[in-house]
Amino acid sequence: MAPPGTIPPGYSYDHVPQSFMVKRPVPAGEDTNTRPILIFISYLTLCFSLTVFIVHKLWKSYVVLSKSTTARKPQRKYVLLFTFLAFASVATTWYHMIQYFRLSYSTWLTWRSYYDLDVKRRHWGLWLKHTSLFKEAWEIVIIGNARYWWSHQIFFFASALGLNLEQKGLPRRIKHTWAFMLLGQIVAISFATNLFLLALILSPPPPPSPSTSGVVRRKWLGPWLFNFVAILATQWSAYLLADEYYWHTWEFMPILLTPHVALLILPFARLVLPTKYSTDEGVDFASHIYKYAWVTTIFGGAMLWLKVTIVAYRYAGFWGILEAIFEHPAVSSVGWDVIFCWISWIAWWRIQGNTISELLDIGNDGKNGSWGNAISAPSVIGSNIHGELRQRAKDD
Repeated sequence: MAPPGTIPPGYSYDHVPQSFMVKRPVPAGEDTNTRPILIFISYLTLCFSLTVFIVHKLWKSYVVLSKSTTARKPQRKYVLLFTFLAFASVATTWYHMIQYFRLSYSTWLTWRSYYDLDVKRRHWGLWLKHTSLFKEAWEIVIIGNARYWWSHQIFFFASALGLNLEQKGLPRRIKHTWAFMLLGQIVAISFATNLFLLALILSPPPPPSPSTSGVVRRKWLGPWLFNFVAILATQWSAYLLADEYYWHTWEFMPILLTPHVALLILPFARLVLPTKYSTDEGVDFASHIYKYAWVTTIFGGAMLWLKVTIVAYRYAGFWGILEAIFEHPAVSSVGWDVIFCWISWIAWWRIQGNTISELLDIGNDGKNGSWGNAISAPSVIGSNIHGELRQRAKDD
């Protein structure tokens, strides 16, 4: 039955659904754990496989740089820093995620289940069948003004990761950008971000493009358009979810799924499209577009943060906002994901020594103000490193 205190005084038990008052026996064949075990193993396998895939790529880049005689080695302390942040972020967020799984199961077992169940057994199959964990977790972290103060920020950090994958990943021959974005969505954005920053540190700038003679055909349509649309879709979804109206309507899930899908379209499109259709080469104003995309992300994020902060402060006060991260394991998981995103990006920006105006100056790698020049392998002497890069690209 429902836990104590959930039925208001004077409320007749006749109005309580019979499914909560009288537990019926479990139908034959209904209580099986085969399905949840397969789902859980498949999910963990995907998370583990993506992590191994990315770490393997990082190791190969490290080996190439170690053997190179022409590229400056990245400083060891920076490699250790972002390695530690990657480990700490995934350990913290997933500790709370596991606690959420346990709480969700115990809550379902004690009063939400329609069946008369033996508490000494594990009824994971019934639990997963009657509980949409994805929807339940996001409802917990979004519904509530103080809770959304924490969770809305993850949308903008996901946008920042997507922008960096396009702006810095591809020029440095990091072709598996899809793996970082997918890992961020199924594990933690902060974890994927730290691994990607490690990839930038271990990836020297690309060789200069060979000069071409004759007429070069310029174009305006390119991947930048899809990336810009994905950023706008992510920000628009974050703004809509700040409105309490959408918290309890059928529109909640479509709005929530929009940024998840939008940020994955372009990275996965590169797996099937020819290279000439998946790069911004030949687009005259591509660099300006990414500058505007960064301005949109930062300005839009700041405006929504201000709006959500005012609403949350009026609702719960400063301490209420702070305590919201400890109200539920699901909120703690997303909250710590946000905290580690802040720590990682601040550390990255401080190491670069760039001002905000320089951070928005997204010119070609190798120019002043370009990200990665301070801590990655920037010095390329002669043509030997070019051959190493081409060989690494071939191996990738």
